[in-house]
Amino acid sequence: MDDLNIYRKKDVLLRINFKPVLDDFSVLAKDLHRSDWERHLRKVLHRIGYDSYLLSLGSSTTNDPFNRIMTTYPSDWLRRYKDENFIQVDPIIRHCRHHFVPLVWVDARRQARSRTNEFWKAREEYGLLQGVSIPLRCNEMVGSLNVAHCMNSTDGFDDGLDAPLGKLFMLIPFLLEGSQKHLIKPGEKFCSLTLRESEVLKWSCVGKTTWEMSCILGCSERTINFHIANASRKLGSFSRRQAVGVALAQGLISL
Repeated sequence: MDDLNIYRKKDVLLRINFKPVLDDFSVLAKDLHRSDWERHLRKVLHRIGYDSYLLSLGSSTTNDPFNRIMTTYPSDWLRRYKDENFIQVDPIIRHCRHHFVPLVWVDARRQARSRTNEFWKAREEYGLLQGVSIPLRCNEMVGSLNVAHCMNSTDGFDDGLDAPLGKLFMLIPFLLEGSQKHLIKPGEKFCSLTLRESEVLKWSCVGKTTWEMSCILGCSERTINFHIANASRKLGSFSRRQAVGVALAQGLISL
């Protein structure tokens, strides 16, 4: 019987037409005015089944969760969050900075103690009871998509791609594509180093020569210089030492 149920579920998935959903999501990847983009995001999330949201995406080096956000959360809750300094105990920020898997609010609420428990209780006073937070990563930016749904928790976490949570995960690539255009301040750039570029800068930081790095990384000195030159260009630096300093200051590498 279990095998039969699995087969039926697969058969249903194969017959689901995701094209209208993906077409709707793809609008968020287009070059829209910020107000139009935000309006469409709100409509998309509501159609999926989520009543309110908070989207954040900013530099991995900032400690201000309100640095770059879009939200429909109650303004009274945002004000209370700041006034009571909940950032010091916010389990959502802590989770999304260190993990890739989603955080289901009801599960985190059960494990809460002391001041963290106060945080969850305070949120519930503003209608933020059931929902999920999905960590976001894009280049050197980190953030999260936090949604509170307007149905009961059982409906909200049904199995399958066609369920609200399944559609939410399908939305993420389109969301990241568009949010970079609207959550980054004009003229601000985020540098993205490749793994090799980060490695050569880290080794340079501890005083290794080009020859020593070529031995450590198993490549030619010419290749080392190539990666250092690329990293310097991305960082707007004119020397290896300056590139290392900029990368450290921006949190792209660490000692």
